[in-house]
Formats: sequence, C-alpha cells, structure tokens
Amino acid sequence: MAVVAMAAGLMELPRVPQGAAMRDVYLHMGAMLVALTLFGTRLLLRLEHLQALEPNIVSLLLDAGGFLALTAGGWLGGKLVYSHGVGRRDRTP
Repeated sequence: MAVVAMAAGLMELPRVPQGAAMRDVYLHMGAMLVALTLFGTRLLLRLEHLQALEPNIVSLLLDAGGFLALTAGGWLGGKLVYSHGVGRRDRTP
C-alpha cells in the first residue's frame, strides 16, 4: 500500500505550489520514506526461513522509530491538505 500511496503523491507533486507547501511536501516524503525503511528493516531482520522470530530490543526500537516517523508524516500530510490546500479542488486553505 505504501507504493500505491507514493504513486498517488507523485502524481499530485507537480500541482503543489512553491514555497512553504513544497517544503512540507519534502518533509512529508522524507518522514514516510524513513517509516517505510524502518518497518521494512524490522521485517527483514525478524524473519528466518520465512518464520517470524520473537521480538527483541532492536525490533522494538525499529517499530518505535517507524511509528514516530509515520506519525510525523501523517501530521505533515494533514497540514498539506488542510493548511496548504494540496489535493483539494478549490485550493483555498
């Protein structure tokens, strides 16, 4: 689903106005890429012969970091829509 969401965001990217909105887009994209990387790393580290292993401190730290990045990215995504009007037809913040 992350790839589908990224594709939708990339299709909207050319319509984002320059300035503060574009800065928030880059921060949003970065936070979501960090979340995807942390969760993906956690998944790969915790698999052995396609069997899930018990969580350890590293996997819990990766989950916590991924959650924080996902939360920050979600907040920035909301800011893009509700403050900057990105993705809205009327474009009025």
